[in-house]
Amino acid sequence: MIAAITAVFLLCICISGALLVYGNELQRALSPNEWRIPPDTQTLRMSELATRVEQHTGSYIRQIRLQDEPDLAWQIFLNDLTAVNLNPYTGEIIKHYRYSETFYGVIMLFHRWLLYKNDEGERPFKVIINIASLMLIIEILIGLWLWLKPKKPLKRLKVNWKAKPKVLLYQLHITLGVICAIPLILIAFSGMTFHWTDATKAVVKTLTFSDITKVEAPKIAATGPLVSVDEAYQTILDNLDGATLQRLNFPHNNALMSGRVQLDNEFFPHSMRWVDMNTGQLVQKFNAVDQSAATATWNFRYVFHVGSFGGHFTKILWLILTLLPVFFVISGGYFYVKRQRKGKKS
Repeated sequence: MIAAITAVFLLCICISGALLVYGNELQRALSPNEWRIPPDTQTLRMSELATRVEQHTGSYIRQIRLQDEPDLAWQIFLNDLTAVNLNPYTGEIIKHYRYSETFYGVIMLFHRWLLYKNDEGERPFKVIINIASLMLIIEILIGLWLWLKPKKPLKRLKVNWKAKPKVLLYQLHITLGVICAIPLILIAFSGMTFHWTDATKAVVKTLTFSDITKVEAPKIAATGPLVSVDEAYQTILDNLDGATLQRLNFPHNNALMSGRVQLDNEFFPHSMRWVDMNTGQLVQKFNAVDQSAATATWNFRYVFHVGSFGGHFTKILWLILTLLPVFFVISGGYFYVKRQRKGKKS
């Protein structure tokens, strides 16, 4: 009964996860006019872009997500929890929306929280998603134990494509389960890190024999007139040290502008640059690659979970891995029903 209930949620997680592997690409293909722009070489000044967005929306900018591809619109996230797609070359507001109403946003909310949010703004179903991921890990470990229990288990890792359908299904169930056990466990575990943070952090620190570096932004209050957005932005650009600026965070109840940057040997922008907008000077920098093994592992978890660290090859592989539990649920359910019927006949 527990396995059957878990299977329902696993199907939800795996199918939505498979869609998210190419979620952004699907979203842009479905509505190219809302996400793609004619490429150009020169963007408008950051202050001009910010003014246009804030005047159009009536809200202050919280974060700007820049794009590596010149034909993709910048995403602007606002304090009223809405977002804007912006053409940085012309300042045109292409789309003003709520992230939860986009194709990618709906699939993401379903994948993480089954869409439900109570009146207090809490997502109680995220616990169910975590439990389902944990149950998948337990079921894989039990499956490995059952495979190792008989003598000469390696000889049973074979697939005879000419065998009868029932035998072929059984061989595929065992062989694929054993071969893909470790990546499936790691994908499930990396997903759990976004909700059961303290427990999974403890596991990572124990396995890597090191600690996770806690990044703390400097606390800077406004002491007078702030420098322009353009000056603070230019300070970050001047201190990239070979990195690429991915996200620009605007001041919120302080005088601090920060940039999330990605170094050449990073898979995701975890490094930071902070600028004091009282003076326009860089006050702190953080390079994530200079940290401990636990920090590197922890920072890698998102990229690993979504399979975005090896180009299209990894994405295709992750798409297959994400759908594998669906196959295991169907094949495992089939063998269970067959055993039940055989037991009743006996």
